[in-house]
Amino acid sequence: MSTRGLAVKGIDLSFDVKVDGKVLGTLLVPEGGLDWRPKHVRRHNPIQIGWTEFARWAESDND
Repeated sequence: MSTRGLAVKGIDLSFDVKVDGKVLGTLLVPEGGLDWRPKHVRRHNPIQIGWTEFARWAESDND
């Protein structure tokens, strides 16, 4: 997915994350970072990660 040139303010993107057709959870992409809502966890608040923290994790050596 590419969003080049697309500016969406005040709207969160939401993706159902699936593996082999089974939903693992929902990934929300608000302006401030990423929110993860696992399918089988009953949480009112998602797991949140800021963009800086996400960038460090994504660029780290995760062998």
